[in-house]
Amino acid sequence: MPSPAPLQSSPSQSTSAIAATANWFVTGHRMTDAGSVIPAAVDLDQPRQGITLAGVGVASASTLLGLDLRSDCRLTDHWVRGDDVTRHLRTTAMWRLHPSEGATRAWELIASTQTSQLQSDAVLAVVSEIDATDILWGTWANDAVRWHADQSPEATCVLLGRGGAAGSGDTSVLVAAHPGDARRMTARRDGTRVVVECWLFSTELEKGVLLRSRVLAAVGPAADATRWAGDLAATFAASPPMLTT
Repeated sequence: MPSPAPLQSSPSQSTSAIAATANWFVTGHRMTDAGSVIPAAVDLDQPRQGITLAGVGVASASTLLGLDLRSDCRLTDHWVRGDDVTRHLRTTAMWRLHPSEGATRAWELIASTQTSQLQSDAVLAVVSEIDATDILWGTWANDAVRWHADQSPEATCVLLGRGGAAGSGDTSVLVAAHPGDARRMTARRDGTRVVVECWLFSTELEKGVLLRSRVLAAVGPAADATRWAGDLAATFAASPPMLTT
């Protein structure tokens, strides 16, 4: 999938994002998703946070699809176009609105990187942190997602129930990796929060290899969450994987 041409910048300066689109409201380096069922925004100065969901009915905000490069990074090129918010680091991160239905809102992070050394370690993690009361693991088999309570190395997605008083419009969060991509998914508790990490590009590669991968996240009603999350994850899993060279 070709990326739009970035705005030009010098090594010591960062560019300004282009004008707001129908889907993203731009304030400096902060991009707000105007159509989200829960207030959601991307701060390009904080790629580790990814998409921040406001703490509605829960103790604190949740973060989805953050990019952990295992090193400090500086904002250089960035742009907003259509459904996409893109930031260029040593990898390119594109947060894209993903088609969804009803009272759900979905995004995907498309990460691409090109190895520049003779032998490069391109590993990165896509990190989501959610206040959650329960966890279900999903595996992709026979063109459908199967949910179970126990963690599995074969899992391609997790479904998290967000806290909140009964009847207060509880929500659930889906995080899904594409089964065609090399990845390792883990989840661990940190107090009331669950940290989901999807590790990508976890092998040493030769110079000049271009890698692309994507991870999906969605928020929707807790009622019937296994149905909408299963349908969304299944559609995502059935789509063609990203091209790499």
